[in-house]
Amino acid sequence: MINVNNNRWFLNILTIFSILFIFYMTILPHSELGIGVSKGFINLNPFLIFKQDLTYSSLVVNDLGNILLFVPFGFLLTMRFPHLKLSKVVLFGCLLSITIECIQLFMANRCTDIDDIILNTFGALVGYLVCVGVRYIIK
Repeated sequence: MINVNNNRWFLNILTIFSILFIFYMTILPHSELGIGVSKGFINLNPFLIFKQDLTYSSLVVNDLGNILLFVPFGFLLTMRFPHLKLSKVVLFGCLLSITIECIQLFMANRCTDIDDIILNTFGALVGYLVCVGVRYIIK
């Protein structure tokens, strides 16, 4: 079994990689996924995407993708800092997501969307819960 205390450097690298991957997926265009290829927009109406666009692309790539993108971040943050409370992990996930959305404000082909912040934050929460669940099962 892996001793987390002896492998902090490894968790640090994985956490940094998770953050870099988040930036890679949210800042650079990915035409194969339809990300960053159309004219950008700003959405400040929560859950608007669920009311307007229920296509496969929207549900899988956008919604599920936004959640899954932040699950490793929430998981690794919780692994690295075992005494971190749920509220802190959710706050850090939310702040990282807000940072990304603010950067996207200045990019022509990127969308700034309150729904992304909500979904990303939920992903960090899921990562926290998975980590706590894995710890519980291991003990």
